[in-house]
Amino acid sequence: MNIKKVDKQPTRRSIYYNHTARSYKAPGTKDSSVELQAWYSSLPGYAPTKLVPLSDLAAELGIRSVYVKAETSRLGLPSFKMLGASWAVRQAIIHSAKLSSSASIDDLRRAVKENEIRLCAATDGNHGRSVAFMGQFLDVEEVKVFVPRGLDEKIIASIADEGADVIVTDGDYDYTVRTAHRFGEETKGFILIEAVAYEGYEDIPRWAVEGYTTMLREIDAQLLIHARIQKQDQPLSMIIAPVGVGSLTQSIISYYKSSSNNSVPPDVVTVEPDTAATLHKSLKAQASLSIATSPTIMAGLECGTLSSIAWPLLQPGVDISATISDWECHQAIEYLAKHGIGAGPCGGAALAGLRRLAADSSSRGILDNDSVVLCICTEGTRHYTLPTPVEGTELTIMTALMVLHMTPGLESNFRSSPQIVPVSAFMNFAAQWLEYRDIDIK
Repeated sequence: MNIKKVDKQPTRRSIYYNHTARSYKAPGTKDSSVELQAWYSSLPGYAPTKLVPLSDLAAELGIRSVYVKAETSRLGLPSFKMLGASWAVRQAIIHSAKLSSSASIDDLRRAVKENEIRLCAATDGNHGRSVAFMGQFLDVEEVKVFVPRGLDEKIIASIADEGADVIVTDGDYDYTVRTAHRFGEETKGFILIEAVAYEGYEDIPRWAVEGYTTMLREIDAQLLIHARIQKQDQPLSMIIAPVGVGSLTQSIISYYKSSSNNSVPPDVVTVEPDTAATLHKSLKAQASLSIATSPTIMAGLECGTLSSIAWPLLQPGVDISATISDWECHQAIEYLAKHGIGAGPCGGAALAGLRRLAADSSSRGILDNDSVVLCICTEGTRHYTLPTPVEGTELTIMTALMVLHMTPGLESNFRSSPQIVPVSAFMNFAAQWLEYRDIDIK
């Protein structure tokens, strides 16, 4: 591990601000809201997810309102990813089998059988599970889901439980995406379903992004209901979302900052793990980077490359970008649990980002007593390994590693090669400690 030399050791990675983003207008897109609503309404168990007010947090922060869009149970799965995956699968089958745009679920099932359609995907969790779920729902005979090396065994099991054949690759998420792409290209009958776009593969990710707008329309309708109950106008002033490859944020910017939208858009705030800050580092570099990531409890956000169709909107359209530690995320999860929201690590990231922003001196004036803030909780409760704190100017790397070494049950969190557990755990923790302080690992 080579550490980039710095003149002075920082105590925390700075927050990124783009003050020109408020005036940005995203290119207009086709309004598919009617078709999207008809599709989701045809699926069993569809209902808008809850919008939960956190009045005590708003009072603590000195702002008007804080809401959480709780994507903890969406169409039978604990994640918002079903919105993108289900619409992308539908559209992919329609285009592959040359069906009518109004094709029914029975039409899709017949097309799957007649054309021997198979599905494949790369994932570090919820997306692959959603594709597998859709495969079962549409009677797809075979679904292959590729996952990165080291993915939590419980996540792998949840994907397999949906009927998929799970293949563990010998690399990280980016390597896994390339592996799935090659498989889809070379294996007859398989359609690759991904939310991350790259050169030559953009249509299906675009459909996934389109599917996410359904959640944003739900938010608008729910905020209007809350405003009527409270008998006061509550225009949304900030929306906070976690970022992996950037597809959800692409959807948010496209929706709220559309050139056809005449209302004042909310500030778009993105949150990433300290150890997988791909968008954050790209925004600072003013170029879409591919970076090496390190393990995080926010597994679904451990992506080293941004979607190619997302970056052109993210660069000019993201107002604020912050990164958080695993410990900060864990604290947010515990807070949400106390308020009746069962969140997983990716689901806790937005709230952790809000607390990070509110506590940072550089954010003065951004939040005030008129602010209405919405945090998107993108996943429900799931198992994760309890993280170790990395913050504090008094916490030297050697002291932190000694604390980690004395953590009870450390080896029980790893199932293979227990004799090398301390080495891998220490390396991962060192990466978290360094990235928290914005000391790059090369």
